[in-house]
Amino acid sequence: MKFTLGWLRDYLEFDLPVSELCERLTSIGLEVEDFFDPQKKYKNFVIAQIKEINSHPNADKLKLCKVFDGKKELEIVCGASNVKKNMFVALAKEGAIIKPGEKNQFQIQKNKIRGIESNGMLCSEEELGLSESSDGIMELDGSCNVGENFGNYLNEEELFIDISLTPNRADCASVYGIARDLNASGLGKLKQKIIPNIKPDFETKLDLENRLKDSGCPQFSVRLIKDVENINSSNFIVKRFKNSDLKVISALVDTTNFINIDYCRPLHVFDYDKIEGKIVIRYSKKGEKFFGLDDCEYTLDDGMIVICDDKKIISLAGVLGGKETACDEKTKNVLIESAFFNPDDIAFAGRKLNIISDARYRFERGIDPDSVIPGLELATEMILKTCGGKSGTIVSDGIFKSEPNRINVDIINFAEILGISIDKKFIIEKLKMLGCSVESKNQSLVVLPPTWRSDIKIKEDLIEEIARLYGYEKIPSKEMEISKNLGRTTNEIQKIRKKIRTLLVSRNITEIISWSFANEKIEKLLSARSDIIKIQNPISTELSCLRSNLVGNLLTVIKNNTKKYSKNISIFELGPIFTGCKPGEQKDFVSVIRSGNSYQKNWLEKNKSFDLFDIKADFNAVLKVFGFNSSQISFSKQSKDFYHPGKSGSILIGKESIGFFGEIHPEVLDFFSIKEKTVAFEINLTKMMNYHKPKNISKKEIKVSQYQSSSRDFSFEIKQEIFASDLISTIRKIDKELIKEVLVFDNYDGDNIKSGYRAIALSVTIQSDHKTLKDDEINDISEKIVNQINLKFDAKQR
Repeated sequence: MKFTLGWLRDYLEFDLPVSELCERLTSIGLEVEDFFDPQKKYKNFVIAQIKEINSHPNADKLKLCKVFDGKKELEIVCGASNVKKNMFVALAKEGAIIKPGEKNQFQIQKNKIRGIESNGMLCSEEELGLSESSDGIMELDGSCNVGENFGNYLNEEELFIDISLTPNRADCASVYGIARDLNASGLGKLKQKIIPNIKPDFETKLDLENRLKDSGCPQFSVRLIKDVENINSSNFIVKRFKNSDLKVISALVDTTNFINIDYCRPLHVFDYDKIEGKIVIRYSKKGEKFFGLDDCEYTLDDGMIVICDDKKIISLAGVLGGKETACDEKTKNVLIESAFFNPDDIAFAGRKLNIISDARYRFERGIDPDSVIPGLELATEMILKTCGGKSGTIVSDGIFKSEPNRINVDIINFAEILGISIDKKFIIEKLKMLGCSVESKNQSLVVLPPTWRSDIKIKEDLIEEIARLYGYEKIPSKEMEISKNLGRTTNEIQKIRKKIRTLLVSRNITEIISWSFANEKIEKLLSARSDIIKIQNPISTELSCLRSNLVGNLLTVIKNNTKKYSKNISIFELGPIFTGCKPGEQKDFVSVIRSGNSYQKNWLEKNKSFDLFDIKADFNAVLKVFGFNSSQISFSKQSKDFYHPGKSGSILIGKESIGFFGEIHPEVLDFFSIKEKTVAFEINLTKMMNYHKPKNISKKEIKVSQYQSSSRDFSFEIKQEIFASDLISTIRKIDKELIKEVLVFDNYDGDNIKSGYRAIALSVTIQSDHKTLKDDEINDISEKIVNQINLKFDAKQR
């Protein structure tokens, strides 16, 4: 919120430089984002007087001016037509910034103009940044002091302060509210706001029906003023609005905007002659149209508060007025509206239609409900003075009754929460200055907050107010007491997550963190659920539901990167997925996706796309974090629909599925416009933690056999759908003590292989820890391997 220093002085007498005032505002929670510091902005600008004027010898339109800056006379070349002897001017000396703070600013330097050296510049209002255009140099009045900084000359309507308000401080969304809060902090003397009591000239006859008096609109009041002249606002209002970033429109509209900023009372003015019939306040119906003052047509939803006449919607209440009843230069009869609307209803309409207005800003934060009639009286007085006319009686339709919120607080509560003892007298004094009614009973207080402080509801709110006004900087900080018996600082799942992240990064896989929300189209494509979990109030239309897997967001990242010509992408995410809306229906997953080639182009290796074996190596590495190896898991051909059939599977521990792996289905890749082969795996960390048993830090003894090992190679012709891991698991079980390692070293499905079959070659390492094996013992194990594989898998040895 932006306002001028002169505007603040309307309500607060104080004697502080603007920089110190800004420090006080920030200290009481009204953070200053920007302010006009004239001493800083107009550094090297001084008040000077023209002593002599001569013609320029080399230019007819230029003049040589001898200017006294308080210390010495300077010769300056000037081309302004209004320059004259003894004129007081703003002189920009060497080093001064012309149009300070603007994009086209420049610095004054000594310069020769048509052969004559000029030692500065005599400035216009435009060059000083005080107006958008000006005619000639700015003439200062004779009360100024030559040699002083130009900033000292400026009127306080030129000096502004811009503050940032927290959402709970609607009471300070006005200049009067800010003055009231500064006074409560001990700064200056508050000038009480005087509310006039306008005597009506006639009775306002109006058919008015408020259908929302017991819900969205507890108070609604209007007043008719006849025979007005909607002229331009005074120069004073224009200048004050300009320096407060308010748009000047016309006297009638400017009046409502003035009171809005001045007193935090949003109002609206209708051209009474454009209203047709009865005025009704009701909720909108889905599909209704409304044409706003911003020249935009809006399609309304159910439940938005609207003000209507017999034929149209004339205002979106508390948010935006209607174009069809707007006041213009022909307006003769004006209807002023002042109301109190439910903040939730105003926030709903504003957000749904994406309309930002000063009225909405205040209504949705909660304005003073007792300001409805005072707002009408203030607007009436201002319009009558500016535009003339005759005022009617106030017509109201509402049932609102303000009920004070009684808060009980003990004096000891302040010390318990703040950590310091604050004098009871100070507490009572400050609460009263905030507008509270305070009743003291021994060491307890009964406090009734004022109607404009809807944010004060419980005793902690009162304690926070006292801390704010006492000064947070005066409250000593204390070191947090930390128990020495905290036990573990991290739990087991946190340790596991860290190990997984470290492992996957070491395998050249980049971690991403994405929203837990998903695009509805992607969720329908990848989810096995028929009913996706939609979000009632999504942050965007593209993130409208909860994700049931991590793969969708990972594929989106790959899609976005391939658009930027990134290739060979390996990424992972560790985060939650959602199987329902109830507690316990959230699971932790880790998912890895690799897309493109497994290594960059080079002369030693041929290009090789990431395949099933690459992703199996990744998930095997993750399983080792939990203490599992490939012999302790099994695989199933059943997988999710978005994986390639025949090139994917599920990972089992016993009969329970703990994850999935495989190539992504070509149709899914087409949906994401991904052309490279892409493989992925998912592991359910929540399930895996049920199998995880934390191990001691000490490592097992490494045993290395001193006896010779033997390696035997086997080649089998098996059906395509049989997993190599099933063969490995079967071979290991034949003799767990002697069979040390089983590796696949070849896979072939070309010529001389029956259709639907493939040839797989395995190397088996056989070794004893106790003796050197004889040939017949090794041959016996080899025969068992061949017989078991042939029998179990209907295989044929090659």
